[in-house]
Amino acid sequence: MYEVEVKARLKNRKEVMKRLQDLGCKFGKVLHQIDHIFIPERLPFPPPIGTPVLRMREQGKKFFFTLKISQNNRTDSIEREIEITEGEKMIEILKLLKWQETILVDKKRIKTNFKDMEIVLDNVKDLGEFVEVEKIVTHADKEYRKKIQEGFYVFLEKIGIPKEDHVIDGKYDIMLHEIHRKLGVK
Repeated sequence: MYEVEVKARLKNRKEVMKRLQDLGCKFGKVLHQIDHIFIPERLPFPPPIGTPVLRMREQGKKFFFTLKISQNNRTDSIEREIEITEGEKMIEILKLLKWQETILVDKKRIKTNFKDMEIVLDNVKDLGEFVEVEKIVTHADKEYRKKIQEGFYVFLEKIGIPKEDHVIDGKYDIMLHEIHRKLGVK
């Protein structure tokens, strides 16, 4: 399975939410998620395309362990995820295995669906607001997944998010890394 997604800065949350609601979207409750991101030891962040990235997500009292391996770009990834019961122990195991924790993403997220897309609105601590459109696909053809991403960008523009707000080429990861570096957070 592949997670295909796009991201953009969210400058007018109320307007975008209204446009989505006008399309029939209903939002779920606000989720507080804390993502611990790990990459193989001694690699720079963000790591090269094709490098496995591990994420331990804390969401309330639940923990989700995720493997992502980027394909065409950082928003087209092979993804596998499982729920586990002891997230803190898994973080400890990753550190003992010499995986380096690179960033911590603390965000408030709300989700909705439109047709076959999942749409999330994030408020990321110290970074700002973003919108993400994604879909899980089984198709291995990279060009097929690229076309899906292009369609997502068209959809973002239809709901009021202009092209200049699109976040491409791993810029989101770089922004996260830079803000952590400036704040002295690991």
